[in-house]
Amino acid sequence: MEMVLRELIKDLKEKRVEGRQDLVIRGIECDSRKVEEGFLFVCIPGFNFDGHKFIPEAIKRGSRVVVVEKDVKTAKDVTVIKVPNTRYALAVLANRFYGYPSKKLQVVGIAGTNGKTTTTYLVRDVLKKAGKKVALFGTIEYDLGNRTLPASTTTPQSLELQAMLNELVNKEFEYVVMEVSTHATVLDRVTGCEFDIGVFTNISRDHMDFHKTMENYLEAEIKFFRLLSRTGRRAVINIDDPYAEHIIKNTRTEILTYGINDKNADIRAFDIKVSKTGSRFNVITPLGETVFYLRLPGRYNVYNALAAVGVGISEGLNLNEIREAIAHASVPGRFERIDCGQSFDVIVDYAHTPDALQKALETARGLSEGRIIVVFGCGDDKDRRPLMGVVAARMSDIAILTSDNSRNEEPSEIISDIESGIKKVDNSFQYLVIEDRFEAITQALEMAKEGDLVLIAGKGHEEYQIIKDRKIPFNDRKVAERILKNGL
Repeated sequence: MEMVLRELIKDLKEKRVEGRQDLVIRGIECDSRKVEEGFLFVCIPGFNFDGHKFIPEAIKRGSRVVVVEKDVKTAKDVTVIKVPNTRYALAVLANRFYGYPSKKLQVVGIAGTNGKTTTTYLVRDVLKKAGKKVALFGTIEYDLGNRTLPASTTTPQSLELQAMLNELVNKEFEYVVMEVSTHATVLDRVTGCEFDIGVFTNISRDHMDFHKTMENYLEAEIKFFRLLSRTGRRAVINIDDPYAEHIIKNTRTEILTYGINDKNADIRAFDIKVSKTGSRFNVITPLGETVFYLRLPGRYNVYNALAAVGVGISEGLNLNEIREAIAHASVPGRFERIDCGQSFDVIVDYAHTPDALQKALETARGLSEGRIIVVFGCGDDKDRRPLMGVVAARMSDIAILTSDNSRNEEPSEIISDIESGIKKVDNSFQYLVIEDRFEAITQALEMAKEGDLVLIAGKGHEEYQIIKDRKIPFNDRKVAERILKNGL
């Protein structure tokens, strides 16, 4: 694939070009280590490294065009394109270079704080049940049909995203269902994508280390629905969420609402019965009323299923197809039961925000007659940590605080932040501090008695722990199974 520079940069409205524009561009890259002869190099000022400093390496590897947002000096035979924002420029250039691939696909974007991953899998399975060829991009993986890549970020970076969309077009895929994080909207990862359907799950306090304020966070969510309004056909919105009206006001497409509490919702669940093996509920829809079964317990998962019903209806599927798909769907690391014949329940869940932890613990409480023992840490977002402690103190009987993805922080400091939340609620609340996650899980399982429920929260599907700059293999489900099988 190649394109003449003059043609490639046509979609960049604000630019200053110094140098030749008749060069043939054979690829685009923002990582200087991956540059090849004839590539255009985009300088991204990242959180840890500034791409502008790697221009010499890119030129050495064969680039003769650089896109910058700062003033730079280079060799005379290098074309310099200055733009206001190189992240935005990268998305625009990648979209044009790969031939606007999202226009040739049906793209479903799932946005919101919690429930994106589960909803993405449910939507994928609903569309597959109807015989559609569907890809998935999300927190767990990027599923491109004949190959699956581990997810580096919830939403792929713009260059990677456009390349993968182009791959799907070449493979004659019909749909792609993707999680759209607020990082993705703010950092222009989805700029240039044309979404057909957008789903709003919910909003709760999260990523304050990045967004700083709830106002900024809400604006980042709204940005996706403004993007949807340009090309989208329908928005599927959780009308029960307090922020739903903000989303609706900023959406210019047809709207389909879903919920449990609001009786005016277009799609509404009622008569919900939750057990250890799943949820059974009635659903009223524009196509009629029927009973659904979901292999995921919890009221919050009913919401995720309703969102998938909304997408299915939007795509013209019948209720029987949708119901069958949801009945057989499963999601790795989402309220996943570990059963090795023990006399108590063990659940692994990705719950890594205060709201998600609360919902997981509420569900656990409704399923267990015994004690609730929760094991968790909090690797990201310092602002979350005391709130996680508050939730644990209010909703569980015993908490074991441990390491998660501590990265460059000391686990003891992270745990101290969590403890501060616990102490605000109840100084007498029973909790243990065990920094080693394997030992923490072991302790929880050893403490558990018949009828208790152990919730191992925070990592879910993840296969590793990030400590300093290393990824160390670690999977909560496999660890719990190993401990249980070896005997307590």
